[in-house]
Amino acid sequence: MGCGFCNSTDCECPSGFVRRPCRLYIVARTLAAGMFKAYRVRLPGLIAFLATALMPVVLHSAVGSGGTSGKILSILGTWTGTWTNVNNITTGTESFVVQTQVGSTITGFFCWDITQDPATCSSNINDYESWTGTIDATGTLVITGQLGDYPAKLSLDGTSISGTYQNRRIASHTGRWAVQRAPL
Repeated sequence: MGCGFCNSTDCECPSGFVRRPCRLYIVARTLAAGMFKAYRVRLPGLIAFLATALMPVVLHSAVGSGGTSGKILSILGTWTGTWTNVNNITTGTESFVVQTQVGSTITGFFCWDITQDPATCSSNINDYESWTGTIDATGTLVITGQLGDYPAKLSLDGTSISGTYQNRRIASHTGRWAVQRAPL
């Protein structure tokens, strides 16, 4: 039918000039005849290429806050900071103490007045609140205290935690809290 070296309707072949049918028919006939053979060879190569090209994107997406790449960072110790009620009028200082961490499970307490020593804060019931919670590989904390809920997020560099709070008994006691690792 032709030599197959050109895509125009008229082609010059080594054996001479040959009239060909329109391009659309040639393309359709070519695809229909060989497209599955080509995909058997090209598809695995395409998959390998895309996997290699997208690997940095996939790995970067898998890295959670704190750069943990699937590992849960230890947040044991005393963190200090502030809390601000939603009305932006009531503020205070706090110590956030993580006493135990086993895998993703954490326990500890808040000391709602930073001027108090966290070691003796539990003796003042108005400033002490124990809690239990979890931290995952993305740095997300889910904390449930005696009085409220304290969802939070560990910073990317692992040096601060910030979140919100909601008192379960008093609806107006809601706001934001943020702490940093206490200096060593």
